Amino acid sequence: MLRSMWVIHCLLGFSSGISRVLRIPLQVQQRQSSFESFLSSNSSTQTLLLNNRENLEYYGSVGMGTPPQTFKVLFDTGSANTWLPSSNCPRSNKACHQHTRYEAAKSKSHVRQGQSFLLRYGAGTVSGFLSQDTLNVGGVQLPNLVFGEVVYHQQEIFASVTFDGIVGLGMDRIAWHNTTPFLTQLCQQQLLPSCIFSVFLRREEGEVQGGELILGGIDTSRFTGALQYVPLSDTGYWQFEMDGVYVGQRKIAGTVSTIVDTGTSLMLVPISFYQTLVSTIDPHGLSSSLAQACVFEKLPDIVLVIGGVKFVLSPTDYLLEKQTKSGRMICVSGIIPIDLSYWVLGDVFLGRYYSVYDREKLRIGFATAVQD
Repeated sequence: MLRSMWVIHCLLGFSSGISRVLRIPLQVQQRQSSFESFLSSNSSTQTLLLNNRENLEYYGSVGMGTPPQTFKVLFDTGSANTWLPSSNCPRSNKACHQHTRYEAAKSKSHVRQGQSFLLRYGAGTVSGFLSQDTLNVGGVQLPNLVFGEVVYHQQEIFASVTFDGIVGLGMDRIAWHNTTPFLTQLCQQQLLPSCIFSVFLRREEGEVQGGELILGGIDTSRFTGALQYVPLSDTGYWQFEMDGVYVGQRKIAGTVSTIVDTGTSLMLVPISFYQTLVSTIDPHGLSSSLAQACVFEKLPDIVLVIGGVKFVLSPTDYLLEKQTKSGRMICVSGIIPIDLSYWVLGDVFLGRYYSVYDREKLRIGFATAVQD
């Protein structure tokens, strides 16, 4: 989860060892409110509705423990660890007490590991100790998952978010030492027909449905054209080499290392490229956090070349239109600089393109999403 400092970016039943696709649709929630989850099923899939808070947080429900305690979580391809707020957090940790807390004493399947941990995200830090319990996700039980019980949150960041914790969808190399992360464990226990998942996001505010996460499969009705696959260049993050970046007809970058991160709301650009990128897009002010007017028709497209194929982001993709309290419409830039060597494609990109994460063949695929 590689976020800016001002943006942060399923219930289970026993599976009997039968692998199946887990379909997890997203529901839009325009503001923080009481959390609602919806679970429906048929003979082959489980459907769990997730929420999207103003296109900044795509989150859903999981159950941890026996019986399951329900939490709102971010499914995050930018990390591999799973953590939840702990009932052991002190009262001085207001961020913790504003969220649902895991109570180990209420779970028959809890095992305390005890090792301490600290995780640093672009948005802040969390720390605590490791435990082990059964995670319930989208219609299956995943026993003995090692996860973090968080007792400390960086207050100014985590006090403002809707989700309680994170379920990491990254791979083993970036997980805690001597632990098996969620995705690896799910595949090793053959709870999915194939070790693959896909993501479809809606970006329209006001929509009832916000998209879906499918564990174990692909929904071909959610995209048009062929999926363009590229091999992974790293086996921790979902990372690949992007062929180039253009603004209109001007080439901004050649081959660049790129990470796809469902836990990041925006598109993050290395400082070495950022100023050239934004000044080429709009020499009159996009380099600031707010563009004073939403003049989409006057701005160029950004073209990302992936596997030799052009993936276009229009101004309506990389500018986020917001209404002020006075009723005036302004545009927030969906592109921010980071002090890293790689690009990060977050929800700004994923709202335009369907993405497929193939753990078996170590590749990632994209196609134009169908927004219905």
